[in-house]
Amino acid sequence: MEGDSSGPLIVMPQPDAPRDADVGLPAEGPDVTALPEIRPRDPVGPDPEETRAGLAAGELLAGQYRVVRRLGLGGMGDVYLARDEKVDEREVAVKTLRPGHVAFAESALEEERQAFADLNHEGIIPVFNYGSHDTVGDFLVLPYVDGLNLDEVRALARFDPGRFGGARFHEFVLAYGVRILSALDHLHSRPGSGALVYGDLKPQNVMHDGAAIKVVDVGSIRPAGAPGLTTYGFRAPNVRLRPNGVAGASRPQDDLFGLGETLRTLCGLGEHARDLGPLGALDRLREGDTLAARAARLTTTTAPAGLGLLSLARVLRRATRSTPADRFADAHEMEAQLRGVWRELRSLRTRDETFEPSPLFLQSPYALDGGLGTAPALPRWAVPPGEDPPGPLHEPPAAADAAARLPVPRPDPHDDHHAELSRLADADPAALLQNTADWRESPEVHLLRCRLRLRVALRADPDDAGLTLAEQELRAAADAIGRERSRHDWRVDWHHGLVSLARDDVASARDHFDQVYGAIPGEYAPKLALGHCAERLGRHHEALTLYEAVRLRNPSLGSAAFGAARTRLALGGPRACAAAIEALDAVPQHSRHRTAARTATVRIAVGYATGSDTLGAALVRLARLFTEHGLTDEPARVRMKAEVWEAAQRLVADGAVDADGLARLARETAARDGEARDAAARLAFPAQERALGRDLSGFYLFLARQAARSADLPHADEIAEQLLDRAYLVRPMALRHHRERRPLPALLRPLLRRDG
Repeated sequence: MEGDSSGPLIVMPQPDAPRDADVGLPAEGPDVTALPEIRPRDPVGPDPEETRAGLAAGELLAGQYRVVRRLGLGGMGDVYLARDEKVDEREVAVKTLRPGHVAFAESALEEERQAFADLNHEGIIPVFNYGSHDTVGDFLVLPYVDGLNLDEVRALARFDPGRFGGARFHEFVLAYGVRILSALDHLHSRPGSGALVYGDLKPQNVMHDGAAIKVVDVGSIRPAGAPGLTTYGFRAPNVRLRPNGVAGASRPQDDLFGLGETLRTLCGLGEHARDLGPLGALDRLREGDTLAARAARLTTTTAPAGLGLLSLARVLRRATRSTPADRFADAHEMEAQLRGVWRELRSLRTRDETFEPSPLFLQSPYALDGGLGTAPALPRWAVPPGEDPPGPLHEPPAAADAAARLPVPRPDPHDDHHAELSRLADADPAALLQNTADWRESPEVHLLRCRLRLRVALRADPDDAGLTLAEQELRAAADAIGRERSRHDWRVDWHHGLVSLARDDVASARDHFDQVYGAIPGEYAPKLALGHCAERLGRHHEALTLYEAVRLRNPSLGSAAFGAARTRLALGGPRACAAAIEALDAVPQHSRHRTAARTATVRIAVGYATGSDTLGAALVRLARLFTEHGLTDEPARVRMKAEVWEAAQRLVADGAVDADGLARLARETAARDGEARDAAARLAFPAQERALGRDLSGFYLFLARQAARSADLPHADEIAEQLLDRAYLVRPMALRHHRERRPLPALLRPLLRRDG
């Protein structure tokens, strides 16, 4: 109700069957602005208050506009359907002024007459003309739009969700938001003449016309800060009523609040903006969470899947925060996050990629694979056989690794050093610290130095003094931003999270990254960081939900695929292995992480092999890794073969693979080897147990030489010794079989000098 900040929100009773319309869904695709085609089946009926004084049917206004009937109420007066007798009998809407607002409206109308001519935007209904009539005073003439307003759209979606694709309806809600933000930005950023605000954004003031939207009731538009009409429930809390009952001092951020509340109402997320906080809480990701079931009952149509409900709640929550500084800064910032959440909802619903480069983060070249995406390192064989088996394949990366390898925020385009920062390569951090030492201080320079000092410190496993220097740079960045502004700057929280990870304080890091997720819910980087924290804290279901939201949206991001695979394995179940491999197989061929992902599938397949069939599947994957998926390094190939041959030997020893099964695997492998162009890539899998042991012994000898030659490998001599022990242990017995026990260097010297 206009001008009333304390009274209850008046909700018009909804009919059992809302106004009917034909709804044609757009084709599936990556266009975030695509909307259904909606055509009402019946025209708007006559106003039920026909007896109220006003214009009568047939009355002529300004010698041009013949009144047909009253349509209803607008923000400042009555709205009538009329025909323009001077322009092809076209239908128009005539908006008059409501008694009680005449004095205010007349002064506003004078400004509107000049300003409306400049409001040329497809999302704002244009003003054709204006005039005055004896019985009603001033009026505006606008196009007649016979569509559904968004309140009617929501009623129709609740009555028949299938017409809007069920859960897809929430994507259309975000599309409404993106389109309305374009119109608001047109008002907020008018050059030269000063910013305007709409002031009274609500579902009833937005019409869905065909496949487009129009913001109507333009009488509420006024200069930023000027008084004007608002509606209780959609008015920002900081917009106060004036003594005459009219609200004022609306700013552009208050329009964003009205839009956020409009979108929340359309989605049906809670009964008030304060409900969005609990709906978007990370703790809601627990299995069997009752709040999820409650949200599903509240939403207009089927609730978004997976993380989508949280991201949707968070983007609307930021728009509707009670303090303006906690909201989006402008329409551009809000639009970017709506687009990101839209892509997430679509990918979670369709299981298809919906990728668009992040406007806030650089894509990380690293895959947080926890070692799963590389051939086993030599220390894997540093223990005697059978004593300490390797750790589980689903071990997450160390917190320090994540701190150094998570995505990096893009430099602020308004920073003094934006050009130089944008050209920096990911080079040696110590060298970069030297190269930037004489740069003039700025927030981005301090944030860069924070990351560089963190990476330098982590090389020392970790260097506490170096981490302290990183924290000092972060404090300097906050001071340069401004203490009050830095409280609302997600970049500061992001770097606090990195430093907490570097100190292995995962719980604190999770809190900081959670703040970042709340500020920029459409971005993937905070979800990767939160997924890692959840893994480290043993919250595997939470981690999987976060990783899947990122992986489905952009399968090229190896970190998300590896995280999803690890958490699938950690959660267990009959399909854990298959689901983990499926996540890694989805990393596309063009991704820089494809080789690492395919390597991981081999290691998982062989690690979970239980018989000749599953071992055969692992061998197929190993062959394709060598011939199709980019593993060309010979030492890495030998380590991979050693891991697979070990699994084969274990299965033979356990009786899971018999002699016939081993021979069959050898024949199948030989058929594939015949197609390999690279002779070194051929597996040459043995057909007999004795040959299997001989091959494995040769692999261990090769790796022993590699270990002994590795100057930077800690405990290289001990690792080489263990590999030699393994080589002689698995080598089949022969008529002449003797090993001399000599000191390790003397034993290895002839091996290292020998070719082949």
